[in-house]
Amino acid sequence: MTNRMIDNILSQPLSLTEACAWQFGDGAPALAAAASVLRGVRRIVFTGMGTSLFATLPATCFLQARGICAEAVDSSELLHFLHPSIRPGDAVVVVSRSGESAEVVKLLPLLGERGLPVVGLTNFADSKLARQSTHALAMKCRADRMVAVQSYTSSLTVLMLLAASVMNDPLDPWRAAIEKTVQQLEVETRKQIAAKDEWTGFLSDAEVVYLLGRGPSLASCHEGALLFHESCRLPAIGMSTGQFRHGVVEVVDRRTRAIVFASQNGTEELDLALAGDLHSMGAQVRVCRGHAPAPGLETILEILPMQVAACYLAQAKGWEPGDFRHSTLVTDTEVGFRHSS
Repeated sequence: MTNRMIDNILSQPLSLTEACAWQFGDGAPALAAAASVLRGVRRIVFTGMGTSLFATLPATCFLQARGICAEAVDSSELLHFLHPSIRPGDAVVVVSRSGESAEVVKLLPLLGERGLPVVGLTNFADSKLARQSTHALAMKCRADRMVAVQSYTSSLTVLMLLAASVMNDPLDPWRAAIEKTVQQLEVETRKQIAAKDEWTGFLSDAEVVYLLGRGPSLASCHEGALLFHESCRLPAIGMSTGQFRHGVVEVVDRRTRAIVFASQNGTEELDLALAGDLHSMGAQVRVCRGHAPAPGLETILEILPMQVAACYLAQAKGWEPGDFRHSTLVTDTEVGFRHSS
C-alpha cells in the first residue's frame, strides 16, 4: 500500500525551511508591507476554514497577549452572519491553502466593497485570494497530496512572523527560533515514526478521542481532531482543558482516549493534573509537550505526533491516509458532496 502522507511528513522540515527562507528573502517586502497596514488598524480579524483557521490561533493569541484587538473567525460564519461587524478601521487576514475555498471566494467581494485592507495568505499566486487581496502573502510550502501537513505548519509559521512584525519585534531572533524548531522537528519526526505502533495501539479500538489544551495549543487540539477525522476516519473532539472539566468529563470511563497538550508554561501544571485525573478515572491518556524557542512555534512540534498517529492508523485500517470518500482537495462549493461506493 502506498502512503504518500508520510512523504509529506518527512519533507515537512525542508518545506518549513524553504518557506522561512522566502519570508526573509524575496517575500520580505510583502511581509513588511502587510504588517505595516495591520499595525495601524483598530482590530485584526483572522479567518479561514479548517486547517487554515486553526493555523491562525497561535498568532491571534500572541497578538491578544500583547494588547492587540485580534480574533479568529470561521469564514463561513463571517460570510453568513458576522460580516456586518467588520467596520472601517478593521483589517482581515484571510488564509486559504488553495485560495479558492468557496466561503473565501464569496467573502472577498463583501470585504472589497467596504475598502477594507485584506491580507491574503495562500500557496497559489494565481488564486482568487492572491489576486483580490490588497496585500498577498505566499506560504511557499511544498504541496501536500490531500491532507494539510506542510501547508499547516508553513501557514502557522508565516502568520507568527506576520504577528511579530506587527509588534515591531526584531525578526532575526525569530528566524533563529524557526531554524532551531525545524531541527527539533527533524529529530522528533524520527522518534514519532519509530513509535508509530504505540500510537496505533492506543487508538485502534477508540470510539472517539478527546484532544485537550489551552492557549496556542488549541490550534493543535482542533487541527489534530481534523487530522483524525479526514486521515483515518476516527471521530475526535478538540476543546480546551478548562471547558472539558465543566461537564464533559462525565463521559470518562475505561473506553475514553484523551490526548492532553501540556506545552503552555502558565497552565502546564493544570493540564498535567487533568491528565492524571483522567488516568485515575480509567481513561487511556497521552501527554504531548512541545517546547520551542519562540511563542507559538511549540504548536509545530505538538502537531507532529498527531500527523504520524493519524497517518499510520489509516494504514493499519487498510486505507490510504487522506483518501477522501466525500471531500475534494479544494472545497469549492457550499452544497453537495462527492459520493463514492
